[in-house]
Amino acid sequence: MFKPKYPTADTYTPTTLAHAPAAAERTEAPAPTHNSRPGLVDLARHNPAAAVTGVVATGAVVTSMFLAVAITALALSISGVVLLALVRMLRQDTRR
Repeated sequence: MFKPKYPTADTYTPTTLAHAPAAAERTEAPAPTHNSRPGLVDLARHNPAAAVTGVVATGAVVTSMFLAVAITALALSISGVVLLALVRMLRQDTRR
């Protein structure tokens, strides 16, 4: 009832060899295959606005993460100083 239906593979087609190639047939190097998908550089050339937008968005995310870490560190350091002052005041009160 709940069997998944997987799509057919469109990127890899297995091939079977009828016979093992002889050593003499392997003298030539195989031809390089052409990648049908454009790379990141090709996409940036065709649509530079999208590339700039992606860089700006990534920079905004990284900057906000750094700010979050800095604000957390500042809050922890302030709370540490306040707790230290409270502990010292409590020690002085107990000594009296």
